[in-house]
Amino acid sequence: MPPLGQTSDEIRIETWLKKPGDQVTEGEPLLEVETDKATLEVEASSSGVLLAIVHDAGTVVTAGEVIGWIGEPGENVPADHDMPAPAAPAAELHEPTPAAASPSEAGRALAAPVVRALAREHGLDINQIRGSGPGGRVERNDVLAAIAGTKPDGDPVPPHRQALAARLTRAAAVPQFSLATTVDLTRALTDLETTPGATVTHLLLRAVASALRLHPDLNRIWVEEGPRLRTIEPVRVGLAVAAEDRLVVPTLAEPDREPLAGLVTRVRGLVDDARAGRIAAEHTGAAAVTVSNLGMFGVDWFQAVVDPDQAAILAAGAIARRPVVTDDGIVAVSQIELVLSVDHRVADGATAARFLQTVKAELE
Repeated sequence: MPPLGQTSDEIRIETWLKKPGDQVTEGEPLLEVETDKATLEVEASSSGVLLAIVHDAGTVVTAGEVIGWIGEPGENVPADHDMPAPAAPAAELHEPTPAAASPSEAGRALAAPVVRALAREHGLDINQIRGSGPGGRVERNDVLAAIAGTKPDGDPVPPHRQALAARLTRAAAVPQFSLATTVDLTRALTDLETTPGATVTHLLLRAVASALRLHPDLNRIWVEEGPRLRTIEPVRVGLAVAAEDRLVVPTLAEPDREPLAGLVTRVRGLVDDARAGRIAAEHTGAAAVTVSNLGMFGVDWFQAVVDPDQAAILAAGAIARRPVVTDDGIVAVSQIELVLSVDHRVADGATAARFLQTVKAELE
């Protein structure tokens, strides 16, 4: 199991997309797993035949643990795993699965990973739910209907909420402080008009990345082992994305080093994937700072909680037109409130203040 950027040690195997005896190609999806961030596809690390599966679907494993073996047809896997090679001859490896096979015949219902997760969170066997989608595919509404037909004693806490609760409990033990500033967005809003789809969030991502380069003391995270401070390279910035009943934080590498139009496209795809419960491996790397924007909900300002595996989080509120006293009199100015919360083990107030002022200067 490769490292997937999860903040929890646990990785749950959702389903194997191949079975022992199947031919696999390096780079193609081999299985689906669920971390505390999202459901991800794990690609085959090499080409060959899937000789054996060591850990079946539903098993919780950790990064670096052996979950299966890929090799040549007929090759034996190490005896310590007691997993014999498949008996099927190589000639059968390329035979396709009949297109007419039904979900019941295949032994596994057709459903998206997020739909499977929803069923599991409510203690339902998705294979027992009648699907209304194409080919008997189980859709989200099918699961919701099955949930409505059950009367559990209390509401079970889904695994992803349990993981979030555990992480927030860790965060509560982190000494942290917050700083705030008001930013004049007059020039920024003018610049945004030239790039379709661009928002303040895109500018915040770029400004934070640029500020991290100028203030490397904040581009680090606290590591308990040692303890030590780990520098994040290349510079990455997290983006808090509100998905259904969960908060997902994918990361973007060097958002300040590509054209704004390119960043808009990249963020759009990232947000869509995150809300669908999927994050590409390239967006699971560590980041020192996350951007959280609740301005679209009419929030003026808020104080966010620093993730225990990061150094800071920048909270952005709504854009507001406010009266400002200038040399020319009182004028209406578009402003935004930014609140930076910082892990005090990583940085002190002066370092955080300089970082926040650099972000402000970049935006103005």
